[in-house]
Amino acid sequence: MLLMASGAEAAQVRSWEFESSQNRLSFTTDEGVQPTAKLLSNPTRLVIELPGTSLGSVSGQRSSPGGNIREIRWEQTDNENARIIVELVEGYTLNPQMVQFRGISASEWMVQLPQPQAIGSSSPPAALPAQATVVSAPEPVQQQVQQQFQQQVQQQVQQQVQQTAQANPNRSIPNQPQTFVEQIEMRDNGIVLQTTGQMPQIEFKRSQDRTWMTLDIFGASLRGTTTRGRAVNREGVTISQVTQLSTTPPVVRLTFSTPNTNQNWEARPVAGGVAIWPQGGVPPAVQASSSIVTIESISLQNQSYFAVRGNGPLNYTHGWDAETGAYGITFFSARLADGVQLPQREVGGPIIWSRLRREDPDTFTVLFQPATRVQVGQVSQNSPQELAIPMGVNLASVAPPPRTPAPVTQPPINNPNPFPPPAQNRPPSSLPLPFPPPNRPSPQPPVGRNPNSRVSVVIDPGHGGSDPGAVGVGGIREKDVVISISLQVQQILEQNGVNVVMTRTDDRTIDLEPRVSLANRVGAVAFVSIHANAAYRAGATGVETFYHQTGYSLAQYIQNSILANFSLHNRGVKQARFYVLRNTTMPSALVEVGFLTNPNDARLLADPAQRTRMAQAIAQGILQYLRASGY
Repeated sequence: MLLMASGAEAAQVRSWEFESSQNRLSFTTDEGVQPTAKLLSNPTRLVIELPGTSLGSVSGQRSSPGGNIREIRWEQTDNENARIIVELVEGYTLNPQMVQFRGISASEWMVQLPQPQAIGSSSPPAALPAQATVVSAPEPVQQQVQQQFQQQVQQQVQQQVQQTAQANPNRSIPNQPQTFVEQIEMRDNGIVLQTTGQMPQIEFKRSQDRTWMTLDIFGASLRGTTTRGRAVNREGVTISQVTQLSTTPPVVRLTFSTPNTNQNWEARPVAGGVAIWPQGGVPPAVQASSSIVTIESISLQNQSYFAVRGNGPLNYTHGWDAETGAYGITFFSARLADGVQLPQREVGGPIIWSRLRREDPDTFTVLFQPATRVQVGQVSQNSPQELAIPMGVNLASVAPPPRTPAPVTQPPINNPNPFPPPAQNRPPSSLPLPFPPPNRPSPQPPVGRNPNSRVSVVIDPGHGGSDPGAVGVGGIREKDVVISISLQVQQILEQNGVNVVMTRTDDRTIDLEPRVSLANRVGAVAFVSIHANAAYRAGATGVETFYHQTGYSLAQYIQNSILANFSLHNRGVKQARFYVLRNTTMPSALVEVGFLTNPNDARLLADPAQRTRMAQAIAQGILQYLRASGY
């Protein structure tokens, strides 16, 4: 049996987990430990000794994973020593020479157990003494074991990245760090992870025994003052481990232990970091930066790279801008230096135009429109102060822009069938994602029971008039689809006692600013803009809902309600800086009900009965949000 030797003193176990499918036990401590192991009989059990270790809250914990393992339990033998006991069911044993201790570090261990075998089976284990103590391997062997383990970790990370990419086809995980973990702060109402660079891409999980949680940050690297924390917030959560889990691709993992196994937690990435908080509470605020970074240059290098340089670490996000159809890089806590000129179009160059858009006093977006057939590649950073975006005609990792195809003349879609649709048109409900927590603790009477205290909701059918919006398969137009759905949403909400204000009720052209002004003027408690999507790639499909700041719960309710009624691809709830979301003073959401450029989505949205079902789902989500919010 092989293991890494590492001295330890007064270490404390922070978290542990047994993965039955892998037959693997893992645990972390706040200091280095040196485990030893022995196999005892009557009953057969593997005993893992942890000298100089205190179990703390783990003491006395036990688990019955089933199969050939009867029980796993943790015991404090005295004040300075502890042990883990893996007891097998009667009639089974295992070969201790096949037990492997592997450590990412001296304080994070995995114990790989061999498959237990029946005593007296046709393939019995090798004869062993009753006790087999693990001894430290020589230093070269330790290094070899560590290298082998790191290779296995790397393979596991690669598999995890591939699974994440398959589950989220729009997520791109770079091979070079683009997010830099700077600091971790424990607060009473949660945990804040401060980052620089690109907005974090995360995956948040909880262990099977619910005693610990992991946060993986893709495309991230540890830097600066990030260290393992010992502070415990008021929920009893402790940071157990902060590790660079992988370097290619770069992945940072944070492990948290929690004594409350009944408390659910949430994690949300924002510009400047990640907020982690107990479900039902108020998420801790994340500030992108305590200082303003000056963007010193924006240039087009060798007609192949769009390059940006600042005088400090950049906080940014990037992607295709739905308002303009151009590619945008939004910088937070930043300003543009005097005299900086944006690259402009040149003959044979990769861009048609570039411009600036001011989002707020400390946030602006650089927009540029690629030329025909020019593709935009993955952002790279040589340093936290610089970024570069390759552009060309043969880039491998390029997502086509969701530009709106040219308008096609078509008669408007007829008004939908009367509400409600026949019951046979309703599909079996699928399980939605968990609904977000209510904004207010005390439930109120159902919406509309008191006609003198009706709340107002603004419904905004996107586009209209001379602006058809997206035009998809068969010439179906976004403006016709969304007015059909929106008018039915209005009808359903008013039947439930909600006062509905429409930004348009017919086919007319309305700019964005009047839509926002109307919503702010009538004192609405919610604003919902309804749209349909388009993309160059016909395979793009599904529903997604956007919010800016205060509309997260509203967006989540609408998204979940649609998913509960349709078998559509879940593209998620996302944060965006659309004009109507940024400038409305109430919680706001923008829902994209499907892709008109996708044959299946377009066929569904062209069906009056299916549009009625979509209206019902959106209205139900709004009503659930209003009731949960106490209106």
